[in-house]
Amino acid sequence: MSIVLNEYELAERMIRNHDLGKRPSETLNRVAKYYYANQYGKKEIRKMLDTFMVQCDPSVSLSGWSDMLDKIVRNVDKYKIIKMDGIDVSTKEMDAIAQLDGKQLQRLAFTLLCAAKYWDAVSNKNDHWVNTPDLEIMKMANINTSIKRQSYMFSGLKTANMIRFSRKIDNLNVRVVFMEDGDHALHIRDFRNLGYQYLKYCGGPYFECQNCGRTVKIREPSKGRKQKYCPECSVEIHTRQMVESVMRRRNVVK
Repeated sequence: MSIVLNEYELAERMIRNHDLGKRPSETLNRVAKYYYANQYGKKEIRKMLDTFMVQCDPSVSLSGWSDMLDKIVRNVDKYKIIKMDGIDVSTKEMDAIAQLDGKQLQRLAFTLLCAAKYWDAVSNKNDHWVNTPDLEIMKMANINTSIKRQSYMFSGLKTANMIRFSRKIDNLNVRVVFMEDGDHALHIRDFRNLGYQYLKYCGGPYFECQNCGRTVKIREPSKGRKQKYCPECSVEIHTRQMVESVMRRRNVVK
């Protein structure tokens, strides 16, 4: 499962918008847990998932999804729905990361730390393991590099006693070993662009979009007005403003 800080709010939004998202199986899992958290029984949840799928896609073949939906409902009480405000990173942890050689390695360590803290919050038996695929970790860390370079970076963190690998051959997860409580340096509420959030903390030219909340790079730090929106939201808001302007002019003419 991908990292979502508040599955309850996400499930509500998906239900309201009739949206299966890019990962339908994860959405269905979270919608099922949402219904279970609201005291619905398993038989009711199974019917409600069928209804939800038809609302998302009227042409869907429910029989093709039947086995998956049965499994989701059968295990709906296995894990509680996740509702958290965020995770805290201590000053001592940030100081330890700053000792690493290079911002790219620091971003990876920071992202692994945040992911481990998330999974610790999800399960008190997690013990600082990162249960997130390397591909997603790299995306969250805003690192685009070769597989060979990724392996080198993980090896570097192990050498620096920041992480440990599993002894099991088929377990590719890593365990973060530099967690240390102390004064809070950061409170992470958004797991998108964690690498940029780290660079922003270090004084880099990054900001939080006032519309979607993502941390993105400032396009022209020394020119023009202070940037408020990321490129995607800027286009969306500009389009909306143009439509509203046209509608106002039409109303005036009428």
